[in-house]
Amino acid sequence: MTSRATTRAVLITVTAAFLVAAIAAIPVGAGAAKKKHKHAATAPAAFCSNPIVDNYWATVEKLKPIPAVPEGGVLPFAPAGLTLGVTGPQGILVGGSTSVGLRLTNVATATPRLGWVVLERLIRFSADGTKIQPAGLKRIDLKQLPAGKHRGLTFPLASTPGIYSLEITIQNHRGRRLGRYGEYLRVVNRTVDVGIKLAAYDNVVPGAYLESCFENHGSASVTPTATSLERFDGTTWRPVAVPVGPQYAPAQSAIQRTLGPGEAERIGTLIPPNALPGLYKLNATGTVLDNGEPVAIAAEFGVQ
Repeated sequence: MTSRATTRAVLITVTAAFLVAAIAAIPVGAGAAKKKHKHAATAPAAFCSNPIVDNYWATVEKLKPIPAVPEGGVLPFAPAGLTLGVTGPQGILVGGSTSVGLRLTNVATATPRLGWVVLERLIRFSADGTKIQPAGLKRIDLKQLPAGKHRGLTFPLASTPGIYSLEITIQNHRGRRLGRYGEYLRVVNRTVDVGIKLAAYDNVVPGAYLESCFENHGSASVTPTATSLERFDGTTWRPVAVPVGPQYAPAQSAIQRTLGPGEAERIGTLIPPNALPGLYKLNATGTVLDNGEPVAIAAEFGVQ
């Protein structure tokens, strides 16, 4: 073998050795692990685990936040005993005209000198929150607030559906802003609309709890009151005796919580251990909070 051929053989041998070492240094399964992590499956949510089925506040959540009134209404720049509070309803307002606003109250025994300029404004947003329209602007030159007195500003709020922001800005006599606080409000039409879903619609086992989701799709608040079972005997629906009452999640007393606009609640109803196979119906009842109107809904399922 010539010298040149020998050199070429050595280079090939060294290059091959480096390639083998480089390949061996790659962690086994690294690419597969990365791919698996990228496509990892998300565990499904538990049945009726989300307390909100219709988010009436969704558009408001996309708007720029407004600093909330401090806990207890205590303002960091105000004299002791002077607090800020909200006047009128808050959050989601169901129909009807009302007044909303903010007010300053002096619960102290002294009368502090303030020298404040208080500006309060009400702004109406379009349905998608992209456009605004001034709905009210008021001003108070607040030199002092006597002990035991309060000063506030209110605006009438029409029953026409819409989104509003209520804000108050407090400045000193030189025009420097001391604080800005407020809240969003949404006015909606009153509607009554309830529904029910089941965790299983067939092959339900006797002696098990059938989970249902009582859903308030309307804006009027509703209180679930009871559930009952019926079995179809081929001709008519007949009541089925249930040994224990419904079970609520989370566990609650006999007076159940009220479901506000768009809220839901999970309810478990025992299927009697001696239940015969066949077609059953779960009946759920409730009461509309503002006028006592009864509501009733039902869903059919099969017992194996």
